Amino acid sequence: MTDKYDSNGDYNTGDFKRKEIDESNPAGSKAGEYVRELLSEKISLDQGKWPNAARLLDQEVTKIQAMGKPPAREYRYVDIYREKPIKVSVKVLVPVREHPKFNFVGKLLGPKGNSMKRLQEETMCKMAVLGRGSMKDRQKEEELRNSLDPKYAHLSDDLHVEISALGPPAEAHARIAYALAEVRKYLIPDNNDNIRQEQMREMEIMSSEHGPAGVPMRTATRAPVVTPRVMPAKTKIMSILDRARAAMEESYGYDDPYEP
Repeated sequence: MTDKYDSNGDYNTGDFKRKEIDESNPAGSKAGEYVRELLSEKISLDQGKWPNAARLLDQEVTKIQAMGKPPAREYRYVDIYREKPIKVSVKVLVPVREHPKFNFVGKLLGPKGNSMKRLQEETMCKMAVLGRGSMKDRQKEEELRNSLDPKYAHLSDDLHVEISALGPPAEAHARIAYALAEVRKYLIPDNNDNIRQEQMREMEIMSSEHGPAGVPMRTATRAPVVTPRVMPAKTKIMSILDRARAAMEESYGYDDPYEP
């Protein structure tokens, strides 16, 4: 099947970016200033000679961007007794070095960004395609990368998918496990797998919804959203983990990964 995606496909990059630092308030202003200092130090650093220092700078930039404020006292413990919500974040590397000609961003996002929207809804996680090559306009990306603007610091990183979940500790980690298993399916460089075929069908449906003069045709009304019942914490976590295991079995292509 021919790959019909142009660059990253037809999508709005603003829907899949991490929360920006709001420099209109004092805390955000201090955070932005701090990130600019970190980026300036990283640029002046000989990263070949000091790789650990560069890695620590990257970690600090990522942490400040996620918080949107200057660093505060770190919490070293997870409170499972009171089920205090935590934010769990991971960065999933996109294998562009192994497969430089494959359009992973287009596959991850899908037509109009619908594939990633569905991934977020299904896994109950926030996702963003970030890093070098995540923008459609490569010249603009290069300009923003050199601007030292804190909200574009990720453009100096390798292309990756940032996944985050906020919730009680066990549930947050379960959501991340489920998301990792699902996202892996989109990182297989196959232009003719089930995901790609479904995306092509979706593109055909979108194009058929417009008449010959470009006038949108009437479509069926969406079914009302049914509010799910509230489940006990243990039941909810086990349900998420069951879905994660099913996704892993499908993604890795074997029946029982736990058999000796």
